[in-house]
Amino acid sequence: MLDTIKETFPPVFVINRSKDTHRRSDMTDRLGEVGISPIFIEAVDGYALDILNLPDYDREKRRRYFAKDLGHGEIGCSLSHRKIYEKMIDENIASAVVFEDDVFVKNNLKEVLEDIKNTKLSWDLIRFVGHGKVFDIGYRPLVKLRNQYSIARVPTSPSGAYAYILTKKAAKTLVSYMQKNWVPVDIIHSRAWETKLDTFLVHPSPVTPDLISPSTIGDDRFNKRSKITGGTKLLHPFYRFWYKLSNGVGKRLLYMTTRRRDLEIAKKLSPK
Repeated sequence: MLDTIKETFPPVFVINRSKDTHRRSDMTDRLGEVGISPIFIEAVDGYALDILNLPDYDREKRRRYFAKDLGHGEIGCSLSHRKIYEKMIDENIASAVVFEDDVFVKNNLKEVLEDIKNTKLSWDLIRFVGHGKVFDIGYRPLVKLRNQYSIARVPTSPSGAYAYILTKKAAKTLVSYMQKNWVPVDIIHSRAWETKLDTFLVHPSPVTPDLISPSTIGDDRFNKRSKITGGTKLLHPFYRFWYKLSNGVGKRLLYMTTRRRDLEIAKKLSPK
């Protein structure tokens, strides 16, 4: 079974710090149960980085828009994902599945990946996120998959980069946006109106995050307390307003302007 998966599917990468042996063991077991043999990618340990002098981090821009720094864990997470994108480019990998090491997978994940591989839908990035309220506000199904799954577009920009599949084209685009990081990687994934990547979600998600085990990213990202002073603090409300406005307008315009095309795709690709 595993040999068939290797031949049929794109590589399945799991981001993991070598010292997190229990997470590596858990992911090996969870993916093995559904017939997938993962390739572990050594994560970038953000806590070992000097983020104040990190050339990959645009600290001033981050502080202008968010009034605080990215956390060590957030930067390490972004650089770990970028490491996979660079690997795809360097090794000419056409597409790949990416998991973080704290997720659970459904028993029919293999069938979902098979259906994505065989779909005639043009896509660059398909995200396995959206637990909770993402689908409570509606979604637009484009392609029906087996077991009540579908590839869909949603009128929002859900967070989370714990599971997805992407093409080499997407990898190149994401790397170009991640030379000077100022938002976490999942925010870049969600801003499809900016990246111009054909970005979709699978509904319902065949992968869910482990919300019980402590995250290696850390909880400081949830601290909303401002950590800026001077001119940066003075200008922050204007930058923040623009960020929220552009984000809101961008995702709604994308959803509206793709409606006709999506309906044509759904009609064309629906079972006869």
